[in-house]
Amino acid sequence: MFGLRGISLAIVSASLSIFASPALAQVSDDIVEATTGTWLIASADGSLGCRVQLSKDKTIGGYALTEESPCGPPYHDMLAAWDFAEPGIVFRDATRKSVLGFEEQEGGPWRTPLEVETAVYLVPEPGTMERVPTKKAVSGTWALLDRKGKTLCHVTLLDTPAAGYDDANALELSKDCNATVRKTKITFWQISEIYLSFSAGEESSYGWMPAADGFVTDDGKYRLQREKR
Repeated sequence: MFGLRGISLAIVSASLSIFASPALAQVSDDIVEATTGTWLIASADGSLGCRVQLSKDKTIGGYALTEESPCGPPYHDMLAAWDFAEPGIVFRDATRKSVLGFEEQEGGPWRTPLEVETAVYLVPEPGTMERVPTKKAVSGTWALLDRKGKTLCHVTLLDTPAAGYDDANALELSKDCNATVRKTKITFWQISEIYLSFSAGEESSYGWMPAADGFVTDDGKYRLQREKR
């Protein structure tokens, strides 16, 4: 029923061989072009993210980078350029000093290296996503809506552990839940990096991408929104 947005762009798969090579400067124009556009910088702590535009125009420190709107601290007025360098993509200030570095993950967003205490993600084509979901922020009751805005079910994400799973929490469906939703037999939820997922077991998982007003499936057919009071 629910899909998981695949955020790995052509640049991600195309760049695998490049980042495995020490000759990082030899990046094709096609890959530079594929990397341009809107990206979201978002911390795993759930704070408001920062949108940046990556350009193919050359500048001091690599290629030009602009803030879509003024970024908050600690990045405001610090990000001036981007380039391909260790660990994968780096953001630099106007003096060529590296401010942030992101490495590629298979099937997931770019992120700061594992040794960085609080992960920061770099999300291409983020849609209306503004921040990374956290357990505290996501817990509670949500309305599951179809494309037309019809409520199909109310889903309560509990803060209690799901039976048999150390890294997931229990989930409850309302009694008036639509049959299509009930057929999924979802019983627990968890956050995996930037995604929210509902699961019925190890072989059945349904993913949600963060949006400004909740969550959305990759095909846009279903949405999760907080109940309006």
